[in-house]
Amino acid sequence: MPEEAPISHNLFFFRLEDYEGVKNGLVLLIQNKEKLLALNDKVIEKMFEYINPMYSATQLYKSDNIFDLIDMSSCSFLSAALIKEFIKDPKNLVLRDRLSVQLALVGAATFNFLKPDLEPYNYEEIIRILVNGEKAMYTDFTFLYSLRSLLEINEPDDRVAAIFTTLDKINPEDSEFPLFYWNEALAFSLALQLIWKNFLFFDFKQQEFILTNYLFSAIVAGVPVDYWLKIILSTVAEGFDNQHTGKLFLKSIENNEENIPTNTVTFDNRKLREVLFEYVGQVYSGGIKTLVQEKFIQSIYGGQLEEKKFSFWLRNLLQLYYNLRSDEYLPK
Repeated sequence: MPEEAPISHNLFFFRLEDYEGVKNGLVLLIQNKEKLLALNDKVIEKMFEYINPMYSATQLYKSDNIFDLIDMSSCSFLSAALIKEFIKDPKNLVLRDRLSVQLALVGAATFNFLKPDLEPYNYEEIIRILVNGEKAMYTDFTFLYSLRSLLEINEPDDRVAAIFTTLDKINPEDSEFPLFYWNEALAFSLALQLIWKNFLFFDFKQQEFILTNYLFSAIVAGVPVDYWLKIILSTVAEGFDNQHTGKLFLKSIENNEENIPTNTVTFDNRKLREVLFEYVGQVYSGGIKTLVQEKFIQSIYGGQLEEKKFSFWLRNLLQLYYNLRSDEYLPK
């Protein structure tokens, strides 16, 4: 399989794609299937082993199904612009190879390929890859397939624990906004989906670590954090005070170490906890909460490049925080 062009960006860059745009791009590929296959290009023929099932899946996905929502998020890593460029110039080998890689890896990350007879990595293999750094046995395709397979398991699994302890290896550079190659960004996002889906199985110290280090990045990655927190706080083990647990979660978020970009071009940033502190001062000072919240978001992103996406992520964070403060996640 040809490799993806080695260009690194922060996670935000890879999450700017609109799912409907990707879905329409797959429609275009299907509409141009006969013309593309007429080129007798083996790589293009292989691409349709991922395009066909992915197209079918995107016609059936429902946003109220949590696994569909996760797969929709992974599909959004495909580039609609790249699809259009390829259809215009299918003999361009650079475009063909880049799209081929994207389709194959998103196919692995969403179970959309024709011959799913692949075995996911076992615990020993995960350790050898993530802890020992052994590369001989590693492929992006199998790793992504393994992450997606683990999402299907509804009980504690040692592989999830191993992935949790090595998040920094999936998140490769230590900086304000770590840089990723495209395949790394997809793997990191799917790993966050897995960590949050298993949030209930971690002890409080581990949950605290997730809330203080991987909350906003999870929202950007498309993780339905709001859904998981609501599930968690409605299923707190008998004998525990779920309101108290909610307050502990709230405190962890208020101590969050992540950065939020305040400029979408230069990536000037502020600490998430500072943004929340300012938000609380405004939203609880009077006025209709929704209007105050939107005014606050506009004060940060109004008129900026990709305003809609960045506002969407911040809105999700603020709403989640407000819901926790207001005990909205607790059973009524």
